[in-house]
Amino acid sequence: MRSLYLCTFCLSMASFTVAAQDLDRGIELYRRNDFAAAASSLRQVVDVDGSNARANRYLGLALLEQTKASEAEPFILKANELEPGGESNMAMARLYIEKKEYDKAAAALKEAEGEETPYVRGLLSLMRKQYEPAARDLESFSQGHPDFAYAHYYAGLAYNGMKRPDKMLTHFEMFVKMKPDAPEARKVRSVLQTGR
Repeated sequence: MRSLYLCTFCLSMASFTVAAQDLDRGIELYRRNDFAAAASSLRQVVDVDGSNARANRYLGLALLEQTKASEAEPFILKANELEPGGESNMAMARLYIEKKEYDKAAAALKEAEGEETPYVRGLLSLMRKQYEPAARDLESFSQGHPDFAYAHYYAGLAYNGMKRPDKMLTHFEMFVKMKPDAPEARKVRSVLQTGR
């Protein structure tokens, strides 16, 4: 009987070790803008440990970056239930932006924390056509996270709204360089060719 408990314990520990590696891998893929691979890796973590708030949050964020709000919502809500406030508020704000519920997003951002908060705040400002604060937040975030392609894409849109083609083109060039196969890349390349 004791060996059965020991076996069960060892299997549980192995599962959690694999889950921890998948979590780190999933977050790294997310940060490298490989959202589909990130979601796949993070799903494995959530399947093993559904009570992992960080895995739920990043899985939801990876799905949001793929414009899959309805699929992302249960994971973001679960993360918020497990670990309310802070980074979960940032993820909730990102979800509300995707659902075009901008007042709820603004409310969630008041209590938000985490390194992506300026990105989400900039995205909200952009959606509200508040181009100057959007550009400021997205520029700041992209300087600290130069490999986050969509920060460059949205910064380019904000600068376009401000009628700053120089800054728009710089950010669009970075975006296309990083994400040449992104759904938005074709349109961005067209803008880059015309220079406006």
